[in-house]
Amino acid sequence: MSPRRAAHPFWRFSLALYGRDGVEQACLGLQNACGADVNLLLFCCWMGAQGRPLAKRGLRRAIAATRPWREHVVQPLRRARRALKQPSPALPEAWRVHLRRNVLRLELDAEYVEQLMLARLAAKLPPPARKQDPRSACAANLERYLDLLGAPRGRTTQRLIDTLCQA
Repeated sequence: MSPRRAAHPFWRFSLALYGRDGVEQACLGLQNACGADVNLLLFCCWMGAQGRPLAKRGLRRAIAATRPWREHVVQPLRRARRALKQPSPALPEAWRVHLRRNVLRLELDAEYVEQLMLARLAAKLPPPARKQDPRSACAANLERYLDLLGAPRGRTTQRLIDTLCQA
């Protein structure tokens, strides 16, 4: 019997935010353009929504804590799911669809585990000296994260950040 995804606060926040207009596109846009991890983008937003700014040190810890999981589990599952998107003459269609559906479920489980890691890390971070305006904290967290990635800054990136903070 497999474990169930308990609806912890970060997971609930992420599902609600990701379902809002433009958020999925903004996250995937930052993932494709900057190499950002969607769960870390959502983490920046979650902490920001609580008025909690993230220092670069905390973001570095979050990146380091989740990198092995993301590289060895999440990304290979994502590549497998994407590979199964296209029909293959060597694979019967019913099996392709079946495998893709199961890989998607596993990918979501792996994303959930990454979020658990980030939520545990958040619980260990020191509380802010004072809470900030949620939108300002969200924007600052996202900008710091993208700076750590060495992401190019421009209008498109700023528009995507704005979309996430306004959602």
